[in-house]
Amino acid sequence: MREAHGSIEFSLNGQIMEIEGTGPWNLEQMEESGGAAAPILDQLLDSPWGVLATFHGETFYTEDAANQLIEWLKVEKQRGRVATALILTHASVPELAKWHLSQIYIQAGETVQIFTDKGEALSWLKQKIAEYEQQAALEDHL
Repeated sequence: MREAHGSIEFSLNGQIMEIEGTGPWNLEQMEESGGAAAPILDQLLDSPWGVLATFHGETFYTEDAANQLIEWLKVEKQRGRVATALILTHASVPELAKWHLSQIYIQAGETVQIFTDKGEALSWLKQKIAEYEQQAALEDHL
């Protein structure tokens, strides 16, 4: 078995799961982080929620890790995940990192935006959650 590469930590901030990570990441790291995220996901699932991910360094996923992330995102989208805000720091090739991450989230059907400021990212996420809640309330009345 290969050694896990990369690190990821999770915390809960209201309806937002905050992720702090340093890449690159492989499938072994994804499997470890899935277990670490489970207690927070249990609190969020089936109500509207978002993710604020701050990634440091080389923010790349190996192909098998990216495919795992896409599958998880698709499941989480069905369980209330509304949007993801990304903040990238210290990437050696920022445009490539943005493109790589965007492709993963787009393939999963996730609403994603990249920010440089944490306050702006949190505001955008809260707006997306509120929009989702308003839409759900309208559909309940129909």
